Amino acid sequence: MDLLFHMLIPFMLAIIAGVDPKKALLLTPIAIIPDLDLLLTGHRVYLHSIFIPLTIILISLLLKLKQKNPHHNLLVLASLYYLSHLLLDLSGPVAILWPLTTVGYGIAIGITVSQTSIFPTIQPYLSLNVEEIPLPNVVTEGAIATPQSITIALLFFVVLVFTYRDRIPRFYTSS
Repeated sequence: MDLLFHMLIPFMLAIIAGVDPKKALLLTPIAIIPDLDLLLTGHRVYLHSIFIPLTIILISLLLKLKQKNPHHNLLVLASLYYLSHLLLDLSGPVAILWPLTTVGYGIAIGITVSQTSIFPTIQPYLSLNVEEIPLPNVVTEGAIATPQSITIALLFFVVLVFTYRDRIPRFYTSS
């Protein structure tokens, strides 16, 4: 999945959930932090660990219990942005349990349609892929944006403009 999708999907979900659009937009870079492990030659390992967002949520909850965390909801939302990246990457092996193991887990899920007979046959599938991720694992290239993610981003932008058009300052007056 490209970086634009990684930012766009949690942003769209946050908007749907009623999060203030400005806060939702400011948090979008958090959704691509896991891919910084590309620079550490351990793609889908070091920063793709489930323990990172869970630790942030746990610390936030503990501080909230002591009444010392006015930004609890923002930290939980940031953790969800981070977690969304891990979930979206599960199409391939992801070492979500690192540093305990470098075994990567992936889920293949989908639906195929066969038209070998008069009546189409629909076949859902689900499989768990488990494989060791070798370290170092150097990734030579990655997609920042694809035509699909750019199209979805443009469509979502149009929806946002029509949804929040009353908040957009007008620089003209109608006669």
